Amino acid sequence: MPTPKPDFGMLSGYRVVMMGLSVAAPFAGQLYAEHGADVIWIENPKVVDSCRTARKGGPWQQDRRNMRSLAIDYFHEGGKEVFLELIKTTDVLIEGSVGGRFDKIGLSDEVLWEANPGLVIAHISGYGQTGDPKYVSRPSYDPTAQAFGCLMRMNGMSGQPSIPAMVFPGDYTASFYAFGMTVAALLKRTQTGKGESIDIAQFELLLRIQANYPIDYLRFGLDYTKEGNHSLICAGYGTYTCADGGEVYILYLGSGVLSKGLPLLGLEYGSELFPAGSSLVPVNTPAAEVFEAALADFLSQHTAVEAEQLFYEYGVPCSLIMDYEQAKTNSQYVAREVFTTWTASDGVTELPGVNVMPKLKNNPGRVWRGAPAIGMDNDDILAELGVPADVVERLYAENKLSKSEYHDYALD
Repeated sequence: MPTPKPDFGMLSGYRVVMMGLSVAAPFAGQLYAEHGADVIWIENPKVVDSCRTARKGGPWQQDRRNMRSLAIDYFHEGGKEVFLELIKTTDVLIEGSVGGRFDKIGLSDEVLWEANPGLVIAHISGYGQTGDPKYVSRPSYDPTAQAFGCLMRMNGMSGQPSIPAMVFPGDYTASFYAFGMTVAALLKRTQTGKGESIDIAQFELLLRIQANYPIDYLRFGLDYTKEGNHSLICAGYGTYTCADGGEVYILYLGSGVLSKGLPLLGLEYGSELFPAGSSLVPVNTPAAEVFEAALADFLSQHTAVEAEQLFYEYGVPCSLIMDYEQAKTNSQYVAREVFTTWTASDGVTELPGVNVMPKLKNNPGRVWRGAPAIGMDNDDILAELGVPADVVERLYAENKLSKSEYHDYALD
């Protein structure tokens, strides 16, 4: 029996249809689902989504919570007609695929708006829906978007090969943009009654979030140089190893930080090396050499936990470089209930994972059920749409609909 969806959250009353593999489109749908929207995940009826099997099914269990699954072939006759009936009841469609795919299968924005003029559409792709045809139709994943978007070249150690930033900034940036812009489009729809189509190209977003570096290059030819694990601008800014082998990240940055934090290292703020009013210790200077030597000596005498506490007491921004085991018992993680458990959609298995975020006072999000089995909600959704029973039977017989029992891929 399906679990009745409770009424909760800021987005209760909205229906979202999501289709897409991996992270970008699904996580945008997940943000809606965790805050009360009815999110219907369209799955391929013939191929198991890789999120169910990758990493013991973790992507599915963590980031398809609260969703309903409709496993239907929307490419072809029969399934496409049912899909358009679903679109008539939908507020937001989020899809992730190569650029132009929906046009090619006969589901252009204009076709979708003919079914539902108020539909908000988010197309997520690596290179966008328009532009040079040799790029538009290219497949893309997070690392290729990082490479094309000038981001990957920023990561790694100087003189070493570029590496992708983890975990999946291209995908999650696209998710957040898709979520935020579709919500903005829903607000605009209340004024105009019309939907919107949002063309989200991952490479563009990755370029957009690079702060001042693009403009500095375009104006002055000032290019980015890989920083690795230490700042190329000031000393005391980077990853450091302590006496016990634990790592901390430290930022001696700002006049207040220097005035309070230098005495911890036995150094005098307001001296010739560290003049009053200084906000940083420039690299490759005599002051930097003295500072780094004093910092290394200090860290060689303290564990990472001890160092973090002392830096805190002296007003220096610092954090342990945490792992999941440390996070499980950390007092701030525990106090804010960062981790939680929920019941899988088999109704039995208890799953641990990351809680709904951010926290809201008046309309909090929640996890009301686990990620669905393949096609788990086919019959309920189609009944809601008024699809006749004989049509449903025919779609199953033609393999345009499918469903399966709950399977815990973590046990395979």
